[in-house]
Amino acid sequence: MSSRKQSVAALVAGFCMSAVSVQALADVWVLEPSVTLDQRIDDNYFLTVGGDGSLSATRGVAQLGLSRQAQDYAIEGLARVDALLTTSTDVGDEDLDSNQIFIIDARRLTPRSRYGARLNYTQDTPSRDIAADISDSESLAEDTGILETQSLLSNVAREEWTFEPSFEYDISRRLAFDVEAEFTLVEHGEASDQDVIFQRYLDTFERNEDGSFNGTLLPFDEVTIDDVGVFSPDGELRDFNESEIDFGLQYKYSPITTLTSTLGYSRFVSDADPGFSVPFEQLIPDSDVPEIRRRPLRETVSTTTTFVLGYRRFLSPILQFGLEGGAYINTTDTSDTLRPEDVPEEERAGLDDGKSDTNGWLAGISLDYDAGTTRYTVRFDVDVLPSSAGSQVETNELIGQMRKILSPRLDFSLRGRAFEPDRLGVRANDRFARRFISFEPRIQWKYTRNWTLSAAYRYRRQKARSEPISAESNAVLFAIKYVPPSKVRDAAQASGL
Repeated sequence: MSSRKQSVAALVAGFCMSAVSVQALADVWVLEPSVTLDQRIDDNYFLTVGGDGSLSATRGVAQLGLSRQAQDYAIEGLARVDALLTTSTDVGDEDLDSNQIFIIDARRLTPRSRYGARLNYTQDTPSRDIAADISDSESLAEDTGILETQSLLSNVAREEWTFEPSFEYDISRRLAFDVEAEFTLVEHGEASDQDVIFQRYLDTFERNEDGSFNGTLLPFDEVTIDDVGVFSPDGELRDFNESEIDFGLQYKYSPITTLTSTLGYSRFVSDADPGFSVPFEQLIPDSDVPEIRRRPLRETVSTTTTFVLGYRRFLSPILQFGLEGGAYINTTDTSDTLRPEDVPEEERAGLDDGKSDTNGWLAGISLDYDAGTTRYTVRFDVDVLPSSAGSQVETNELIGQMRKILSPRLDFSLRGRAFEPDRLGVRANDRFARRFISFEPRIQWKYTRNWTLSAAYRYRRQKARSEPISAESNAVLFAIKYVPPSKVRDAAQASGL
C-alpha cells in the first residue's frame, strides 16, 4: 500500500502546483484558527447488542482554516487535530488518541471553464467518526453508519486518502460539460487483542429467544482468551481502494429549471476473506495471542457503471426541488477468494468463474428551503458506495435537517437520519446488512464575539438483519470553542470572500 500512497502523493503534488500557480499580488491569506474543548457521555458508544458500553470522554480540538480568493482562482485549506484528553469506558480499548483531518482545495477559473483539485487525508477511528464536532455546523465527522459500529472490531486506526480532480466547461450559455474523478485509498489497523476477544465473547454468549443474554456478562477487562478458546475473528474491517470517474451535462432549460445527466464508472478493489474453510495450519496466529488465528486475505474486484438523469427547479425564490433517477450495473469478481488449488481436484470442475452481476436502480429526491434565518433540507438517496466491509454497498438514506437562527447569537438545529446498507454480490444478509437511525437536536450560543458554547443530545439505534434485537445509544455532548480575533478575516468576510 505504501507505494500506492507515494504515487498518489506525487500525482497530487504535480496537479496542485499547476492549479495554484497563479498571480497573488493584491490578495491576502485569510487564517481561521480555533480551539475547542468538548465533553461527551454515551451509554452505549459502540452500539453493541445488549451491551453496556458506556463512555465518558474529554477531547481537545485544534483547527486551522486558510483561504485565498481572487477573480480567477481560489485556494482553501483545513487542518484539524484532536486529542483525547481523558476517557472512561466500560468496553473497548482507546489505542488511537488523536483524529486528524487535512484538506487542500485549489480551483482555477476562466470565463468559460473551471478546474481544480481537492486532496483529503484523514486519520481516525471508525468507531469514533460518530463523535462529530458539535461546535461546527458543517461538521466533517458525522454519524456515517457505513461501518459495522455494532462491533468492537471497528475500534481500529484508519487512514484515508482521497484525491478529487475536476473540470467544467461552458459549451454555450445554457449547456455545460463537467468531468469529475475520485481516487480513494483506505487502510485499517487491527483491533486490540482485548477488543477481539471480548467481541468473540459477546458473539458466542448464550442468548434467550428474544436475543437478550442468558446470564450475566463478565466485565470487559476480565474476559480472557481462556473464556473463548482458539478462534478466527469475523467481521474485521478491510483495506480497499476505489477509482471513479463521472461525466456530466447540465442544461439550463429556463432561469429556474436545470436538467442534468451523468454517466459514471468505478472500480473497487478490496481485501476479503477466503471463500472456503481454511485448514488450521494455514491460519495466521496473532503475534501476542497465538490463539487468535486470522485467515490469509484474498482480493475481490467490483466494477460499477451508473447512468442518472436529474431535474432541478426553483419552486419559489427560497424553495428548490430536485429529482434524480437512473440505474447501475455491477459486476463483482470473487474468483481470488476460491482458487482451484483450494479445493480437492475432483471438485474443481464444478467451480464457477466467481463472477456475479447485480443490477439496480438509483434515485434521489430533495427539497431545500432557505429563508435566511430558517433553513430546511430533506433528501432521500439510493446509491452505490465503497465500504470497509470487503465489497461495495447499495445504500438507502433519508436525511432531514433544520436550522433556525433564533437571534444574532443563538442557533438551533435538528438532524434526523435513517440509513440502510446492503452488500453487493455476496453475503447480503450478514451483520453488515442493517438499519441505522440517528436523531440529534443541537443548540449553539455565541455569547461573545470569540467564544461559542454548544450542547446536543444524540440518539442512535441500529439493528442488523442477523440479530434478533436492536442496539441503541443515548449521548449528551457539550463543547466550548474559541476563535481568536482577526481584522484580516473580518474584513475578508465583510467583503464576501
